[in-house]
Amino acid sequence: MASKKARHLIHLGLHPVLLGRSGDDLKRPCLTGWQTAVYSPVDVNRWPSRHNIGIRCGLQRDGRSLLVFDFDEEADRIFPAWFSQAARIISQPPVVVSSGRGYHVYFYTEEAYPSCTLAGKYGRASSSVYGRVRLFKFIETLGEGRQVVTAGSHHPSGHRYVFYSQATYTNIPHLTAAAYHQLLALARRFDQRPTRARRHGTTPPAHFSGALRGVDNCLSFARRFIGTSEQVEGNGDIRFLGHGGLLVTANGRGWYSFSEETGGGLMELIAWYQARKGEGLC
Repeated sequence: MASKKARHLIHLGLHPVLLGRSGDDLKRPCLTGWQTAVYSPVDVNRWPSRHNIGIRCGLQRDGRSLLVFDFDEEADRIFPAWFSQAARIISQPPVVVSSGRGYHVYFYTEEAYPSCTLAGKYGRASSSVYGRVRLFKFIETLGEGRQVVTAGSHHPSGHRYVFYSQATYTNIPHLTAAAYHQLLALARRFDQRPTRARRHGTTPPAHFSGALRGVDNCLSFARRFIGTSEQVEGNGDIRFLGHGGLLVTANGRGWYSFSEETGGGLMELIAWYQARKGEGLC
């Protein structure tokens, strides 16, 4: 039952998130304000039983932060190669959850890190030569402003999320800052995107320097540069219509594109926008 799983997560010091019960909603929060809400056992006792449950990433109840490495496209090829090399960096076996399609690798960190797309490639969305160009995401981190679906939940494909080994949420290891940066560097070795787009992940493009004055988060950037009609979702996220399912969190700290299955923080949004504009997609 959803409420039982949520109570267990609260007991472990984690923030549960109520997700949907069918289709793509299985991966989407369905309560407004989930990004900052602190639910009690009494609150989650009222949650419907057949819904999926997620965990909010970033700062948790005990002061630690949760960071998840998410392996999606071509995961059967990329995850084993990354995992075998990552074992030399991390001191404890990580907690890994498989969706039947991809993998989630859980760590606690002292600092709340932002979400970031680390590796992927641009390609056609279908076999047709006229198919839309999109980002095929290989590896990203899920940090502040994001959530991750829990083991035992249903994936839209029909599979269940399951623990990859005996390690469960009680065994999530601590990741030092040094190890975090080493794992990022390892993940970026699998990146097949143009070098120009990767540089945008840390430094704003030069021709944006003056125009970015006053832009301090994803929401202000989207309204200034993307700026089509907006729609407020049931969970408080803001959808920018006409841009491939672009959602920005209500606090402006994160974003996600459902058409390209990618997201992150402000720098990743700038890179995504520039890549689409350069490819004639904006």
